[in-house]
Amino acid sequence: MSRSAPSTSAKAVEASRVSAAPAGGRVRGSDRKTQITRETLRLVAEHGIQGTSMSRISAAVGVSSAALYRHFESRDDILIAAFDTLMDRFTLWLEISDAPCAVDRLRHMCERHASMFSQDIEGWNVPMFQFTVYIPKDRVREHVHARRTKMFEAVGQIIDEGKAQGCIAPDVDVKQAVADLYAWIYWEDLSYLEGLDHEFTERDSAEMYERILKRISAESKVLDKQ
Repeated sequence: MSRSAPSTSAKAVEASRVSAAPAGGRVRGSDRKTQITRETLRLVAEHGIQGTSMSRISAAVGVSSAALYRHFESRDDILIAAFDTLMDRFTLWLEISDAPCAVDRLRHMCERHASMFSQDIEGWNVPMFQFTVYIPKDRVREHVHARRTKMFEAVGQIIDEGKAQGCIAPDVDVKQAVADLYAWIYWEDLSYLEGLDHEFTERDSAEMYERILKRISAESKVLDKQ
C-alpha cells in the first residue's frame, strides 16, 4: 500500500506544538497570540470550556488579564481562535496526500488520522470533544458549528471528486459516506481517549476504514458483481 510523504504538513503540525515564546526578550504580538491560544487549548482539555476563565488563561500565559485584551477583545474571541487552531490541523489533514485517486487520498488520510489527532490527547482529542459537546447557545457554539459543518462538507467534496473521477461508485450516497467516515473517526478518537490497547485499536481501525472505502469504491462494486 503506497503512502504519501507528508513532509510539509507534518512539519506544520509539529510546529504548532512548539512554544511560541522566544528564549528571552519581549514577546512579539503574533507569538503572544499563539501562546495564548495554545495555553487556552491546554486549559480547555483540563478544565472544560466553561472552566477556562480569563484568570486561568492569564496565569497560564504569565500576563495580566488586562494584557490579554490587547490581543483579543473577549474570552469568546480567545476560545474561537483556539478552536480555529484545531481546524487548521484538520485542513492540513485534508491536504496530507497528493494521490490522484480520491479513494487513495481518503485511505492516506485514514492512515494518518491517529498520529495527527487521536493520539494527541491534550492537544487535539480532549479539547475537540470539549468544543463538540459545548452546550450554551453563544457565539462560540455558533462558530464551532459553522466550522464543523464545513469540515463535513470538505470530506464530501473529496467523495464527489472521486465520483467524477470514476474511482468512487456513482450511486454512493455522499452524506451517508461522510457519516460513516466520521463515525469511524469518533470511534478511533474515543478508543485512544479511553486508553484502549493501541495494537487492538490500530488493527480494528484499519479494518473499519477499509470496509468503508470498499463500500464506496467503484472497483470493489464491479468485482462484487462479477
